[in-house]
Amino acid sequence: MKNTRKIVFLVFMAIAILGMFLPIATFHDNSAASLSTDIDKQQGKVDSAETQLQRWIDGGKKSEADIQKQRDKVQKEKDKLQALLDQQAAATGESEAGLSYALLPGKLPAGLEVDMTVVNQYKLYDGWNMVNAERVGSEWNLNPYYICVWAAFGLFILASVLVLVAGKKDVSKLYTLSAFLHLIGILLVGYSIFRLAGFPVKLPYGNAQINTLTAIMVVGGSIIAFGAHVQGVHNSKRSMIYVFCTFLSILAIVPFWIMIVNATRSTMAIQQGVSLIPGNYLQYNWNVLSSKNFDVSIGFMNSAIIAFGSTILGVYFSAMTAYGFKVYHFRGNKFLYAVVMAIIMIPTQVTGTGFFMFMYQLHWVNNRLALIIPAIASAGTVFFFRQYLEANLQISLVEAARIDGCGEIRTFNRIIMPIMVPAMATMGIMAVIGSWNNYLTPLMLFTDPGLKTLPMMVQELRGDIYRTEFGSIYLGLTLTALPLIIVYFALSKYIIAGVALGGVKE
Repeated sequence: MKNTRKIVFLVFMAIAILGMFLPIATFHDNSAASLSTDIDKQQGKVDSAETQLQRWIDGGKKSEADIQKQRDKVQKEKDKLQALLDQQAAATGESEAGLSYALLPGKLPAGLEVDMTVVNQYKLYDGWNMVNAERVGSEWNLNPYYICVWAAFGLFILASVLVLVAGKKDVSKLYTLSAFLHLIGILLVGYSIFRLAGFPVKLPYGNAQINTLTAIMVVGGSIIAFGAHVQGVHNSKRSMIYVFCTFLSILAIVPFWIMIVNATRSTMAIQQGVSLIPGNYLQYNWNVLSSKNFDVSIGFMNSAIIAFGSTILGVYFSAMTAYGFKVYHFRGNKFLYAVVMAIIMIPTQVTGTGFFMFMYQLHWVNNRLALIIPAIASAGTVFFFRQYLEANLQISLVEAARIDGCGEIRTFNRIIMPIMVPAMATMGIMAVIGSWNNYLTPLMLFTDPGLKTLPMMVQELRGDIYRTEFGSIYLGLTLTALPLIIVYFALSKYIIAGVALGGVKE
């Protein structure tokens, strides 16, 4: 790392570490707000007493002595209300500095109390080993929070030391280790600040108000220092790119994993929270599916016939149409292509009624052909293929095939289609996913139980008015998504090959 970048790194690291010793939050005295509940209760008592008094006066059944006692009671309640209002006004006018808190070296002020109604309602601190569970500070165990703060401080110091020890080397494992420790420190300190802002503090003190300047010093300074380090050292930069890509991959995989895990858990366990560990209710969930007329074989067969049939026909004929727009220069070419573009702008839901009536007139209701044959005309696929041919097709290939006596259909099948394999694989994946997950159109056209697709069957599971079995629903969703995952992995190599081919310049 060059000296200039090293100086920038150390300066901003020093700013971040210094910010951890400055007040980062203030718990303001909110005594006025603490009286609001008492005032509301007292106002209710006054209204109740006045209503009772008016009822006695209008009824005429109470003696004057009783009515006078009630008047005295009303006045007494009003005096109490006025005293509370005066107390609130006095508290509002007072200027309280509040309780300050810095991440280091101290702990949260002992005068604060936790609002247990919030803790119990949202279960914010279930895993925090609370000692008394009533107070913040010495009585409420916040050791895990303080450990995070001190760990972030120690990682910042250690990362700075490693950078100094590495010296001026262009490549060093110390730089990479420093970058990893620095990144973990940033995550911990960011978590600590967000957690601090979320502590549910009970009145008269309000929740923590974060000092923006100090927070910028801590988080912003550490991030800028991290950026200077990564940009100045090649191996650290490459390692962080790997970390970022791994993080994105985990974000993409975790939802699918949770879906698969929930397919093995009970409904009660799913309602209690998220888990990444599989359960032992897979057989039970499968039995629930079987008992609710969820015939997996029928659903798979119908979905597969519709999805793969429509995809094969749609991709092939859309590729042929795009080839015609690209190669044949006939009168009306541009106009027809503009019509195709206009069709893309029309939402499918707008044409739903007309499509159903057309299929009804063709007697294709309760017929899989109603979802397969119309898929041949896919305007979006035609547009994608034409753009792909614009970038990758050389007209000289077609002309050479014609000179050699090759027919137009054979030219397309033997020369053009191999060139379009990456694009066809891409649109094939999109078409399979769209057709497989299609729920509305089959719902309009199919009333025969033997033609139900998997999405229709899963939706019926959710419509059980007596009991919703979330485990069986997740199992049905897993069975629905599994073929799509298989199709993606089977065709992904063609997409990657197409990207690599497009990146090679002639």
